[in-house]
Amino acid sequence: MWYMNEEREQLQKMVRDFAEAEVRPFVKEMEEHDAFPREIIRKAGELGLIALSFPEQIGGMGPKWVEMGIFLEEISRVSNCVGNTFASINAGTALLLQMGSPELIQNYVIPTMMGQMIPASAQSEPCGGGRIQDFTCTVAIEGNELVINGGKIFCTNAGHADYYTVNCRTKAPYSEPFGSTSLVLVPAGTPGLKVGHIENKVGWHGSSTGQLYFTDCRVPMSNLLATFDMDESMLAAGAFSVAITMACGMLGGAEGVYEKALAYAKERMHGDKSLFDSYQAMRHTFAELKMEIELLRGLVFGVLEDLDKGDYNVAVRAITAKVKGARIFEHVASECIVLCGGNGTIVENDFERYYRDAKMNSIGGMSINYLTDVIASQL
Repeated sequence: MWYMNEEREQLQKMVRDFAEAEVRPFVKEMEEHDAFPREIIRKAGELGLIALSFPEQIGGMGPKWVEMGIFLEEISRVSNCVGNTFASINAGTALLLQMGSPELIQNYVIPTMMGQMIPASAQSEPCGGGRIQDFTCTVAIEGNELVINGGKIFCTNAGHADYYTVNCRTKAPYSEPFGSTSLVLVPAGTPGLKVGHIENKVGWHGSSTGQLYFTDCRVPMSNLLATFDMDESMLAAGAFSVAITMACGMLGGAEGVYEKALAYAKERMHGDKSLFDSYQAMRHTFAELKMEIELLRGLVFGVLEDLDKGDYNVAVRAITAKVKGARIFEHVASECIVLCGGNGTIVENDFERYYRDAKMNSIGGMSINYLTDVIASQL
């Protein structure tokens, strides 16, 4: 590949071996029991894989965007759910890393980078993830404390996170000097914080998605990460990092199910020839799917390479990678089921898991419909 070099090839092999040794044996546990991959995260942290996306100033290795893309792609070949969980670690620490005090970075970001802590970003409410002006979760200031009341839904890593970054409406009269929106860090186990219902989703089994409730939940004033007058355009502007990390996982997921189906078609015999050799229509379908995957690869790693060069004017292309990636992943997974016939529909053969996980990418991390409207607003 045009973006590969010897060092990146070594990383790719290392992650591929890690995914086969640690992730693949755990997939069954995730699918059957919704088990959370905390131990996998811990081991990845020990190997320095999470540190690829963290700056050198705090002991990280980067941010190295292309290397992080390779990591997420290879993990997602085996499990898009686990890849998305690693992507959520980036999302959960991004603003904390930018706005947090040295003490908060020491106590939360560095342990996260080492795989010792799990973050969660609590954004969505019943009104939607982007309707900040309609949020009802509020924060008030009482002396040296922040007091949160309200709730959040669809919080990734709910119940397993060691801390939550919560986007709240700043309660009057504090909104005048502080801004309409506040981002607050709330450690798990804080009195007044309760984890509610955990959703039973169509896909991403093993990724905990649930509700949070705050009832006079008090944290120190030092846990205030930022106060600002945020609107939807500001939220959209910050969406590119979530979009591109998720797109890396979609690329890996599409590759994983494609390679599995192609191997089946070449091994499954019809008379004295394989399915692949027997039917031109099948060969051409595989060729078309391969072209879609390679188009996605070029888009994803083009964005990552620009980020490594310091060009952060990539929001539209990063969001495009997320929207197109979700559609390509779902299409590839769906076609691979058909290409494998009846065996493609059997749960034990694992094709349908990729298809279910693919569908989740159309909604998680901001829906593709919302993101398409974001792109339209830039025209």
